[in-house]
Amino acid sequence: MATRHVGRAQELKVRSADGTRLHVEVRGPADGPTVVLSHCWATSLASWGPVVRELDPSLRVVLYDQRGHGRTQAPITRAGYGTEKLADDLCAVLEATVPEGHRALVAGHSMGGMTVMATAPRETFKEKVGAVLLTNTGCTDLPRKSTAIPLPGALGTLGARIFLTAPLPLGPPNALSAEIFKFLVLGRNTDKATKRLCAKLVHDCGSIPRGEWGRVLTELELDDSTRQITAPTVVVGGDEDKLTPAWHAHHIGDLVQNCEEVRVLPGLGHMGPLEAPKPLAELIDKLTFTHIVSASRP
Repeated sequence: MATRHVGRAQELKVRSADGTRLHVEVRGPADGPTVVLSHCWATSLASWGPVVRELDPSLRVVLYDQRGHGRTQAPITRAGYGTEKLADDLCAVLEATVPEGHRALVAGHSMGGMTVMATAPRETFKEKVGAVLLTNTGCTDLPRKSTAIPLPGALGTLGARIFLTAPLPLGPPNALSAEIFKFLVLGRNTDKATKRLCAKLVHDCGSIPRGEWGRVLTELELDDSTRQITAPTVVVGGDEDKLTPAWHAHHIGDLVQNCEEVRVLPGLGHMGPLEAPKPLAELIDKLTFTHIVSASRP
């Protein structure tokens, strides 16, 4: 199988509805079917890198840094954080990168999946999205369902809230933080390279955006907008995911209108794109060629 898109990407600056400058990268043939990837909380578009390398070389891949992450501008005030802002940003990316008259597959991991679900009621989403993949994500009740903090009942819920919202600076990556993140967000058998990459991505995220977005996640309630996803959808969970346990995948599968599959991967923690790039790439390829490429043919 050909290895794809390891060279230089086309870089774009896209303005969201409130003027926030979004860093966007486009890889692959200009006339290929479009796949848009939305990353998780406290990382950057680089978290999709292992998946991108496994995708079919004919696909045109669009990645972007969520606001306050990577090379995208951080909000100046708390008003710049919220699920409506995430939806504004994804709409801006879709409008800038999906050609007129075409549709894209949109895949979201964790907060990226929440972005997809928040955007579902928008006309831009309905016009430009032809298939959806959601991995390791949830749309409601995140702190209470989380098992990341091994404490009973209300104490575990409180611990999850503190973990998500604490705006503590992490400093440079180190062996201790890598082990902590492995316990919180990775499967038990995750290899050392993945463990180190996960820690680096989280350490690179600014403490204030990390805490502010964590606050948004603790208040998440997206059931109603998730019900408005009508495009063919696959939902992926991990049986070792502590932040968004497999309950969330089944719950989302029950809400979306055209769920093709809910797949819970054994041994998978929360970081699907880092831990299971091949299975996710295979699902993205299949959804794209079935619902984007085939739908565009006369």
